[in-house]
Amino acid sequence: VIGGGASGMIAAYWLDRQGHRVTVYERQPILGGHIRTLNKNIPGTPDCPELLEAGVLEFPVAFTNFLALMQELDVPLEPVAVGSGIFFRDGRHLMSPGMVTHNFQGLEKWREILYTEALYARALGLWLKTHLARPENLQGQPLSAYLTPESAQQTWVKLLTMYSYSMPYETINDFPAALAIPALRRYVFSHWVRIQGGVYSYIQKILERFSGEVVLTATIAGVHRSHNAVQIKGRVEDGECFNRTFDKVIFATPPDQVLPLLADPQPDEVRRFQAWKPNQATTVMHCDRTLYQPYGIQRGSEFDFFQTDTGWGYNAYLNQLCGITSNQSYNLAFNLQNRIAPEKIIHVQHHHTPFYDVAAFQSRDDIIATNGEHNTYHVGAYLGDGLHEGAVTSAMAVAQAIGPADAEKTAPVTSFAIR
Repeated sequence: VIGGGASGMIAAYWLDRQGHRVTVYERQPILGGHIRTLNKNIPGTPDCPELLEAGVLEFPVAFTNFLALMQELDVPLEPVAVGSGIFFRDGRHLMSPGMVTHNFQGLEKWREILYTEALYARALGLWLKTHLARPENLQGQPLSAYLTPESAQQTWVKLLTMYSYSMPYETINDFPAALAIPALRRYVFSHWVRIQGGVYSYIQKILERFSGEVVLTATIAGVHRSHNAVQIKGRVEDGECFNRTFDKVIFATPPDQVLPLLADPQPDEVRRFQAWKPNQATTVMHCDRTLYQPYGIQRGSEFDFFQTDTGWGYNAYLNQLCGITSNQSYNLAFNLQNRIAPEKIIHVQHHHTPFYDVAAFQSRDDIIATNGEHNTYHVGAYLGDGLHEGAVTSAMAVAQAIGPADAEKTAPVTSFAIR
C-alpha cells in the first residue's frame, strides 16, 4: 500500500484482517494523510496542550460506512451542533439560527433569525432543483450549471463546496456537479458527530490491531509490474534502499501521483490519470478572534466564510468540534492567512489533495471499473464522494475485491453500501 492516509490505512487494516501480509509505505514521518491532530500525530507546543484538528474535523451521520468502521474499532463519537455564517467584505453578514442565538439578544436576535430563515427557504428551492437532477445528467457538467444566477444562497452552496474539498473559491464554478451535488444532497442538512480524543485516535485503533509492516519516510522510486508480481523500489530517509516484490499494489495517493510513481504506465492508465492535477491547500490553526470584530460577533461557528480582497476563505470554531472546555477560543482557517496575527498562529498545515475539475473527473468511473488491472488497485476519497466516507468506501471496495488470503480461515470484510 503506497500512502498511509485514511484510505490506505483502512485498506491495509481490512486486508490484514483477511490474512494478507501487508506493507504500508508512507512518504511522511507520520501517518494520517489529511488527519492532523495536534498533540497526537503532529507535535504540540507547551502553550497548547489541547487536541486540535488541522485537517479532517467533523463527520455527518450520513457517513454510514465510516460510522460502521468507528463502531467496529470501538471509537467513541459525540454529537455536535454545527452553525454557519457568511461575512461579506462590505460588512453584511448571514448566520444560521444557532449562530444568531449565540451572538444576539431580543429584537435584534429575531430580526437576524427571520432574515436567515428567508435565506434558508430560498436555498431550499435551490436544493430541490439539484435534488431532482438525475445522476446521469450531472456527468460532465460543472457546478456553475446549477448555480446561476449569482445570489447569496448560490454563494453559500459554493462556499460549502469550497470548505468540503479545500478548493479555492474561484475554481468552484468548474467543480464537477456529479461529485458536489450528490454530496450536498446527503450531507448539508445532516446531523454531525466528532471523534472523542481526536480524529487520529481511530488510526491508532487501526495500528493496535494491525500485524503488518509500516515504513515511514519512504520515497518510492518506481513501481514495476509483471504478469504475476509487483516490484517496488525506493529508499527511506536514512538512506537505506529497498527493492521488494509483492503480489499486488494499492495506490492510496492523490491521483496526480499515480503516473509519476509507475515505471511502466499503460496507455489506458495514462488516459485515466493524465488530467489530474494537485491542489495545494494550507490550513492555519490559531486563536485570533479579531476576524469577527468588524461584524460585532463574539463567538464564531463551525462553518464561517469570510470574503477577502482576493476571494473567500473559511474559519472553523474548534472548541465544540474538539471538545475544548477552556475559555480560550481555537480556530482552523483556510485562505485567511493574511487576516490572522502571526503571534496567534499555533500550527500551519500543508495538504496535497486532488484538484477537482470536470476534465479530470471524467475518468473517475473508469478508474473504479478497471480497479485491479495490472495487479494495481486505487483507493482514495476521490473514488467516492471526495470526503472521508469516500475514503472508507473505496478502501472497503478494494479489500472486498481482493478477498481473503484463505477464505476458510479469515472473516470477510463487513458488508457495506457503495454509493
